[in-house]
Amino acid sequence: MNTIKKFLKAFILLSAVICISSRISLAQEQFRLSDYVNPDYKWKQLDIRFGLGGNNSFNKQEIEYGTSEKQKNYQMNSDLRADYYATKNSRYYQGFQNFRFSGNVSSSSYGETDLTEDLENTRKSNIQSIVIGAQTVNRFYNEKNRFAEIDLDFLGQLRNSAGEYSADQETYPFIYKQTSYSYMVSASLPLLIGTGRIEEVQDARLAVYILDDLNKAGDLKRVPTNDEILEFSRFITSTKNQRFFDARIRKIAEITAIDSFLTVLDLKARSDASYFTLLYDNWDNSAGPVRKTGGRFSVGLMPAIDLYFQKFQEFYHDTLNNPGLIESYNYERTTQDDSWNLDVVAGYVWEKPANLYWQHSVNTSVAYSLYYEQMKSKVYFMDTLTSEQNSRLNSPNIKLDIGYTIGYYPNSRTNIKLGIITSYNQFWGEEKKTDFEDRDAGKIIVNNDLVLSCYYYISQQVRFSIYIISAYSFNKENQIQPGDDYGYEITHDLQNTIGASITYSIF
Repeated sequence: MNTIKKFLKAFILLSAVICISSRISLAQEQFRLSDYVNPDYKWKQLDIRFGLGGNNSFNKQEIEYGTSEKQKNYQMNSDLRADYYATKNSRYYQGFQNFRFSGNVSSSSYGETDLTEDLENTRKSNIQSIVIGAQTVNRFYNEKNRFAEIDLDFLGQLRNSAGEYSADQETYPFIYKQTSYSYMVSASLPLLIGTGRIEEVQDARLAVYILDDLNKAGDLKRVPTNDEILEFSRFITSTKNQRFFDARIRKIAEITAIDSFLTVLDLKARSDASYFTLLYDNWDNSAGPVRKTGGRFSVGLMPAIDLYFQKFQEFYHDTLNNPGLIESYNYERTTQDDSWNLDVVAGYVWEKPANLYWQHSVNTSVAYSLYYEQMKSKVYFMDTLTSEQNSRLNSPNIKLDIGYTIGYYPNSRTNIKLGIITSYNQFWGEEKKTDFEDRDAGKIIVNNDLVLSCYYYISQQVRFSIYIISAYSFNKENQIQPGDDYGYEITHDLQNTIGASITYSIF
């Protein structure tokens, strides 16, 4: 409780200090962010990144009347990543898409030579991996702001690795090769229906920043009306979401368009240096953070599946029963872990900009889940199955999340947030394992987090940020191990974390 009181006092004090130092304009007193409705727009972006890196080293050490050796080390890796983003907002649709592909190849070589006895040990390894991801959210609206939502969250990964080892003098049993192959697939498909709509309104906040700064500098003929601010906000949204392939041409076109719009509204007073520097400064630095308005309730089903498989092998040189005869054999372990769940979910999200400075955010959800997991593992020695382990976990569960965040945005370069998040999870069911007694999988997990964060833009060179987190968790497990006689176990955990940083930019 004392920790919570300290957080609240610090939050109120910081808010009061910044509020006193902020000057309020006529436009800020009259305009409400919640009045803004985005125009139709769409935005697309493709990012491609290619990386290449490597290093090598050589070390030689000679000791008189002692062991002398030299070491050689070589590493190289390369990766390719492509990300495609798309966002679309219209009267009848809200959604975004993100598709990702990445590949990585790395190799290394290490050699160690005993110069005294002229013996060398080497190892070489290489790893290849491919990751494919897709995330999409699609809400289809009707005239009454009711919607049907179809989403997808997919992630797939393939990974292969191999290592080879050699030595002039082998110590038996000697591993001369290791290989590993694995894949992972995770996918969920939320199917929801609901009512309500949430709009991003940071462009309206940017419009107020621009108009206020121009008005203070005497670069406007008059204070704009609310309708003119809304019209200017919609123009900003449309302008920002146009496609350009040259960043310099984009900046010129955007500032030119803003200047023309203010001229058409008959707001522009003059065109000296302050007018254009204020436009540039706000356009580059005042577009965020994201602010939202509205509420949305949804209910539906969320099926999901997770698949994982790994095959690991080791290859040996050994003398076995005959010291004079070297034989080869292998050890192999396969692991398979498959799970699925079907959630019945309901959630409500509420975003309210009380004014240009304060933001209220509420996020609540409840879900009942049917969960099933099956794990299999096999061990082979000399191509003969030596052990096999199976387990099945059937654990229906319920989860309740409640979160509230209050945010304070006194200007374009400062924000303070205080968030309270509570989650409750209860699990039932049992776990069955080969050659083991059935285990009671029942447990209760409760998490409570209090988070205070602050970002302050002192100047173009200096920025300050701080966060404080107080986290409390409660865990009750009905049975820790099969056959336990002493019953459940209760765990309490309290953690407090604080972090702060000052960033100084030389250029």
